[in-house]
Amino acid sequence: MPRLSRQIAHALALPGALTRAAEFVFRRADATGDIYPSDPARGVVDGPDPDRILFLGERGELSLGARTHELSLPAFLARRVAATTGRGVAWSIGGLPQSRLENAPRVVGTLERELRSVDAVVILAGITDALRVTSSAAWERQLTSTLDALTGRIPGDARVLVAEIPPLDNAGSLSRAARVAAGIHGRALNRRTRAVLARYPRADAVPFPDELTQSLWRPESVEHRYTHTYRVWGGHLADALLRDNR
Repeated sequence: MPRLSRQIAHALALPGALTRAAEFVFRRADATGDIYPSDPARGVVDGPDPDRILFLGERGELSLGARTHELSLPAFLARRVAATTGRGVAWSIGGLPQSRLENAPRVVGTLERELRSVDAVVILAGITDALRVTSSAAWERQLTSTLDALTGRIPGDARVLVAEIPPLDNAGSLSRAARVAAGIHGRALNRRTRAVLARYPRADAVPFPDELTQSLWRPESVEHRYTHTYRVWGGHLADALLRDNR
């Protein structure tokens, strides 16, 4: 077996090898520790007939590195939607405990009242599961359970978007072998995501934006790094949501 193949197999067989290294795209490496917003995880963009959007996901994909939720991914998405439609947007976040998809159905159950009136649900999860090497079969079961839980609670015309896992090959703070292994596994989970969503007519997978995949990411203690990512990624998801609703 070639040396690189042995490294990949070894990394995939040892979840700890990935998680120990994982200061991935949204992980901070400075002495101050991780920064998350402390204000309420919801917001409103003023305008008539507001769309209601619920975000379900791990904080590291939604708001890590931002000091206020107005600089989080959901806020950027909401502003793009409002600017395009001329309507308002009311958004909120349902965080996943331990940042694991397996906890999503339980979270959905706690948000039943809010889900009754949503126009869209956006799911951002998978970085933690990819780094912890959640099996593809388990990921499929968990995503199916999440979508089934949502289907029974959201309006019949509401959309569900699932953001695909970013390319972990570009995580500059991982060793090359770990990057390769994580990238392989993330793509495997994304394939399962697309296969699952094919069974749900009102749900779609959205690939990670090409603009953010051009170079390795190395964590820095600079807030604009995170807000730029959220602006681009949020706008990309907003465009997908608007395209699906036309």
